[in-house]
Amino acid sequence: MIKKKTTTITFRIDGEIDNKLRKIAEDQNLSLNTLANQILGNYVQIERYMEKFGILMMSQDAFLAILDILDEKQIIQLASDVGSREPKEFILFKWKDMNSEIVTDFIIMYFEHCGYGTCDLEKTESEVAISIHHKFGKKGTTFLKTFLESLIQSTLDTPCKTIITEDSVTIRFSK
Repeated sequence: MIKKKTTTITFRIDGEIDNKLRKIAEDQNLSLNTLANQILGNYVQIERYMEKFGILMMSQDAFLAILDILDEKQIIQLASDVGSREPKEFILFKWKDMNSEIVTDFIIMYFEHCGYGTCDLEKTESEVAISIHHKFGKKGTTFLKTFLESLIQSTLDTPCKTIITEDSVTIRFSK
């Protein structure tokens, strides 16, 4: 295990925030230092980029309500438009490069941070497989499948194989 270089900093925070952070750390069985590193790391690695790109967080109920009023053709069109444009722009802005490793990192970060589902990643020397388990039903599967296929096509220009169920999407593509 590689030991990361650390530094010591001191700053003042509101007493009420301190109490809440200590309670959260205790509830999660973490040290306050670990929790602070997670919070700051999340901001540096994800949130500041999402803020710059205007990415909105919405409740699962709101997402389901949107899916509910759209028919399958509209869902496919929306997911295709969004998946082929926004991820590529975001990836280039954040990482300044495009390869299968970066695209995979983006998918995991984006899906888990935005609440689209739980991700599981499997890599071999030649292939990447990502499974996403979600709670959005058949229409959600249609959206996520199309989004991911469009994302892979627009960023890596490589074919992918997708397997779906009502509550999951698994996508495979070459490195």
